Amino acid sequence: MRVLHVHERAGLHGGVEQILYDTARGLRDMGWPQGLLHQDIEPDPDYLAAFDQASDHESILEAFAPDVLFLHKFEQVDKIRHLAERYPTVRMVHDHDLVCLRRHKYFPVSTRVCDRPAGIDCYLHLCFIQRAGPGSLLPITLRGVGERRRAILAHDAVRRFLVGSEWMRRELAVNGIPGDRIDIVPPIPAALGELQSNPPSSAPEILFVGQVIRGKGVDLLLQALAQVPPPWHATVIGTGNHLESCVKLARELKIEDRVDFAGWVPHRELTSFYANAALTVVPSRWPEPFGMVGIEAMARGRPVVGFAVGGIPDWLEDGVTGFLVPEADTGAMAAAIDRLLRNRELRAEFGEAAVRRVRERYQPQLYLQRLMQILENAA
Repeated sequence: MRVLHVHERAGLHGGVEQILYDTARGLRDMGWPQGLLHQDIEPDPDYLAAFDQASDHESILEAFAPDVLFLHKFEQVDKIRHLAERYPTVRMVHDHDLVCLRRHKYFPVSTRVCDRPAGIDCYLHLCFIQRAGPGSLLPITLRGVGERRRAILAHDAVRRFLVGSEWMRRELAVNGIPGDRIDIVPPIPAALGELQSNPPSSAPEILFVGQVIRGKGVDLLLQALAQVPPPWHATVIGTGNHLESCVKLARELKIEDRVDFAGWVPHRELTSFYANAALTVVPSRWPEPFGMVGIEAMARGRPVVGFAVGGIPDWLEDGVTGFLVPEADTGAMAAAIDRLLRNRELRAEFGEAAVRRVRERYQPQLYLQRLMQILENAA
């Protein structure tokens, strides 16, 4: 089976590119030739090594002769329609861009999660008002719902849609994509299979790993921590455009002496942070399409406390692998964190269950086997 991936970038720029890279390498190891049609003016040669052929020109379609196209992030509406009408096509929907004007899938004013289709609610909740890009004469620009509807309709000939969670499946279905064409296939990076679990930690250490942007909810975590009785210490690993605001908030909450903002840490150096942590927190404001950071924490034997938004409830079982708390409820999050900090036996029990859950359901080989079946059926 010859698989041609279609994606905008050709380098390790983020999680989507890592999944694509690992997927191509895994499928090629299974004997399936892999190609890449990209739009990157400066492709990374090391990244391209995962593919048998790669090009930024559509001539690769004839040269590679794919049995199936595998779309990732690619937003040229006319080309999507054209390609899907010529070739058997599968699309992996990595995020909310296809159906959400703001791409974040939560309302800008209330910051509550949006479970509505692209339509009138985009106007009622002011989602059509966007920050203007660099060089614009005005600070804002306006976007219409019509562009999202056209993008969705351009996928009429796409045979299968892959999503990471039940929440994402519902999101596509409510926007008019037939449910019988949507498969839940959590994308698992190859590195997950190499992670080792750690014994329980006695330190009252709370760990956050991720981008420090508004959607990841570090500010909500800080508000929760301010309600947790000491002793405790928290480490925030990551950087982003919300970092300065979060540092300021920690000072305002008078917890700055108990919170370390460690900045960006290479993935291979995270082991010691997880080993020292009693628990990890996923305080996302936006509905995570899946939430791989939580799976990585569970693979390392760490219970997770997270808001019940997006794909998080798919892998975080309340009272089994950690605690799920209501969306943006910082009081409930504080209570869950406090309960785990005070009960080492419960942390150990949850940590062991978390490791079992990852080994049973979230392994790279299981992901590849399911993906191969879907690609074969589509072709």
